[in-house]
Amino acid sequence: MITSQPSVFLVDVFTQDAFWGNPVAVIAAGTRLSPERMLRIARWTGMPETVFVLPQEPRRRADNEADYDVRIWSPLCELPFAGHPSIGTAHVLLEEGAIEPTHGQFVQQCPAGRIDMRVTLIGAQRRISFRTPVPTVERPDNAGHAAVLTALGYRGPSAQVALVEAGARWIVVEMISASDVNALKPNLERVQALSVLYRVSGITVLGHVQAGDVNFEVRSFAPAIGVPEDAVCGGGNACAASWVAYRNDWRTGCADCTVSQGRHVDRAGRVFWEGPDQDRRIEIGGFAVTISAGTFRLP
Repeated sequence: MITSQPSVFLVDVFTQDAFWGNPVAVIAAGTRLSPERMLRIARWTGMPETVFVLPQEPRRRADNEADYDVRIWSPLCELPFAGHPSIGTAHVLLEEGAIEPTHGQFVQQCPAGRIDMRVTLIGAQRRISFRTPVPTVERPDNAGHAAVLTALGYRGPSAQVALVEAGARWIVVEMISASDVNALKPNLERVQALSVLYRVSGITVLGHVQAGDVNFEVRSFAPAIGVPEDAVCGGGNACAASWVAYRNDWRTGCADCTVSQGRHVDRAGRVFWEGPDQDRRIEIGGFAVTISAGTFRLP
């Protein structure tokens, strides 16, 4: 149970089966920590991301208030927003009874701003979604387009490249098929250089799946934030879904898809896209499983 005492939860996100999704550490320290200390702890956990739930006085949320505040850190830096840590944190707070959604809705505050969240019961399990701000999509020039494909080691049929911001900011590359995505062997130094150049978390790649209940295979490469290949990436999926909505002229519901991610790091994540809505916003959702819960000692 979350109390004033430090506590830590290890959560597997975008999976209904433990150890097949993307892990995150969720820490309720009971006191405010300096950025330097949060980064040190994030490096120590060894997780792709570590979330700190900021302490606050118990209150009933007003219309202009968030239900809870977080800071999200990779092993290298703070992230203004990230998808799978947000879902993992919401999973913990709901499971521990620390927040009370209104008609399934609640709000997370993070450095990127207020994030609208939603929980839906699917059988006995909670599927949690975050709602993006209105996405923006840009296309790089020809040189940038070529540089991205070169960094990915891709020399196949034509691919589409975009710079997408949807809470997180990623380069998105759409290829013809999942086989193109699965064959990639990126040059991570080049991916990192492009990430710095374009001020993005990394490159997310998607390709069509021809059969089954999955629409796209996705991979996300983010060496600039300390994650060479992300197991299952919420922010990257938000940008990929926004790209699909953009190329379909933002037609309502045109990005309703189920996505597979993680096979190249021995995971089997599932991500659920919904949208866009009439405001051109996307919801990215998934399940989560608590792996461990315990105390956290702050010397």
